[in-house]
Amino acid sequence: MASGLTGVVLAGAVLAGCFTGQRPSFESTEPLPTETGNADIDAVLERLDSVSGSVFSADYDILTKMGNVDSTATVVQARPDRRSITINDIRFLYDDAAVATCELTSGECEATINDARVSNVSLGHEFYGPSFAQRLRVDASRRVAEPRGYTITQAGQQALCVDVPVTGGTVTYCALDNGALARYDGADLFIEMTETSDAVDETKFATS
Repeated sequence: MASGLTGVVLAGAVLAGCFTGQRPSFESTEPLPTETGNADIDAVLERLDSVSGSVFSADYDILTKMGNVDSTATVVQARPDRRSITINDIRFLYDDAAVATCELTSGECEATINDARVSNVSLGHEFYGPSFAQRLRVDASRRVAEPRGYTITQAGQQALCVDVPVTGGTVTYCALDNGALARYDGADLFIEMTETSDAVDETKFATS
């Protein structure tokens, strides 16, 4: 099987008959205001919204609380249109106009982004920034008390955090200065960045 995305895109013509229709989404697509009006929430949102302009690599530990399932993830972003997100053995690849979802153990890829492949983890591939910015906006609209902003050290970096009280508990979001999600703690998931750097690991763009 071709190791680059070009081969995956060519193979997509063969796979197209098997993968039709809109892909399932595991993140809210509800349109919400860019700013919430709360300074602590908006400061974290500003970081999460800016992640596409950063160059970084980051490793994560993920706990899916329902079922007590442990997972790992790696995000490598070389530029806005070239990035790799690996959740367990599923890798999501963007390289200019080419995209792919690959199972690393078999080397099999489909020429689309298919979040259903990680549905057991209960999060989508954009968890490191865009989709959790959307989550934070939803929680901001549902808050039942004043949020609390503060800073922590995560993966050796300073992260800006906000605790958002919602019905049933408090949800925590933290982001680094480069915009990457550093920590999330909610009713469904606990995510923490364990390591990060400005280097781009090219091996994370392989399809197997």
